[in-house]
Order: sequence, then structure tokens, then C-alpha cells
Amino acid sequence: MEVLKILFLAPHWRVSLIKAFQEAKSAFPQSVELICVDSDPLAPSFKAADRSQVLPLFSDSQCLQSLLGFCESETILIPLTNKSIEFMADHRHELEAASCRLWIPANRAIEICHDKWKLYEFLKDKGFDTPSTFLPGKIESTFPLIAKPRRGEGSKDQFVLESDSDLDFYMKKCPDHVFQQRIDGKEFSVDCFFDQQGSSRLIVPRERLAVRGGEVMVSRIHMDGGIIDRVEALGAKLGLTGPCTIQGLRDNSGKFFFTDVNLRFGSGFVHTISAGGNVPLMMLKELAGRELDSKRPDIRNHSVMTRFPESIFHHE
Repeated sequence: MEVLKILFLAPHWRVSLIKAFQEAKSAFPQSVELICVDSDPLAPSFKAADRSQVLPLFSDSQCLQSLLGFCESETILIPLTNKSIEFMADHRHELEAASCRLWIPANRAIEICHDKWKLYEFLKDKGFDTPSTFLPGKIESTFPLIAKPRRGEGSKDQFVLESDSDLDFYMKKCPDHVFQQRIDGKEFSVDCFFDQQGSSRLIVPRERLAVRGGEVMVSRIHMDGGIIDRVEALGAKLGLTGPCTIQGLRDNSGKFFFTDVNLRFGSGFVHTISAGGNVPLMMLKELAGRELDSKRPDIRNHSVMTRFPESIFHHE
């Protein structure tokens, strides 16, 4: 039986996720090899992989050839950062010509979701609720506002604006940002899995109870039917496939406002996996050509995840 070779591109510190795939493969009848490829030779995820390889930075002209040299026929590539998604999309033709299977959606969805202004325009055009968003110099909203990079991930280079002087400063400092109305409400990350035909197989809203540096540290699953229905509708409109984590806020009236669409495993996705949403196993089944269960998994509603740092030691 052919070995399934799964390559995680830019996994770095995603040790818990790689371990979840290790657990899934132990219960899977076909042989699976998990490969981690990252530009950091000390990437913690290397310790959880079956095999690992250091790759040049995506900006390096040798990166593509290095990756192609490491990939074997029928290797499945799963990106774990926005930059790795964009790298795969930019080199889709060369990678597919080398018989790599890319687990990313169509380039149209990537271009929309990785540009916050384009995502805002898409959401408004398709009738989804989203905070009012403006380009520099075209702001028609009251404070507070949030300044966000048009292209970016996590909370890096995000700023809260409370006054006209803040606005003047950040419009000059950050000409490539968008300026978004801040909505008061509960923050949610919604973990999803769409099969390769675009059908939703799993949608799990998690309330973000504590966040540090853009990473969720404490979350609680809340299987809100209204959020699930809106996320499923958005996934269909975007043509999403594979794992993704969609973010938004639910205000005091119960209205859900979409803010971001991450076309990859979000950092807290391991909570959903632990609560019964075994997406790694679902992905292995799909890759092996097996039928997925028609019924969605039973999720342990209201379960809570708390995260903590661990250490990996490298001894000479």
C-alpha cells in the first residue's frame, strides 16, 4: 500500500498540531509519513515529525528548487502560515508539475482572504455583516478604530485609534493599513473543514477568552447555530476547501460580524480536534480516497482549552 507523504510547510512551533496528526495516523490503516519543512533549523515542530528539512526563506530565489528537490511524487503540501499559502499559490504550476498535491483553495479565494480590503468588499457585496472598513483618507466612522495591515496575520502591527490625532499619525505611519470600526462583543474563532468538493464537514465556534500576542491562550467551544449557519454560507460563497479558521465578533444583539478568514489551521484549532473534531483523520481519509462520514462529528460543547508554553532542548 502506498505511503501517504504529508509535508507541512512552515510549521515552526505548531507541535501540538503535528502531534494530533501523529495520533490520527496511528489509528489509520495506511502508512503515513509526516514531514516538517521550515527555514528555522531549530523549529520545535521538527521534534514531532517523522522527517524534517531546513528550507531557504520564501524570499530566497533558491527556495522553490530546494522544496522541489525535497518533495517526492504525490507529496501532499499543507501550509501553516499565510506566507506559505501565498508561496504555494505563486508556484502552483511548478509544484503540481512535480506531482505535488497542494491543499490550498483556488487563487481567487486566497487573493480575497489575504487582503483585508478585498475581503471587506466581498463580505459587503455578498450580504455578510462585517465592521465598516476604510482606506486611508476615506474614513467615515466614529472612534475607536482599529488599524490593520491589508496583508498580514495575527495581531502584528495592529493599533487602536481613539482620536483624530491618532488617526493622523497612523495614516502617515501606516499607508498600507485599513481602518476598521471596533465592534464591542465576544470574539470568536470558528474552526472549519471543507472537503475537496467544498462541502462543509465541520464548523466549530470557539469563544476567545484570553489572547496574547494575537494567539488564543484560553477558548471555550460554543456551538452557536447562528454562527455555524453564517460560516457555512460564507464558505460556500468563497469556495473554501480544507481546514480554515474564520474570525469574527458577536455583539450584544447576537449579530455576528466577520473580520478575518485564515485559509489554514488556526493556532487554537487543536482545541476543536481534542473536543471531537478529528480533522487530521478526516484529511487522511480524504487523501486515501475513502468516504467521509456523512454525519458531522459530535463536539464536546462548552469545553475549555488553556494553553501554556513548553520547552524543547537541543544538546550537542
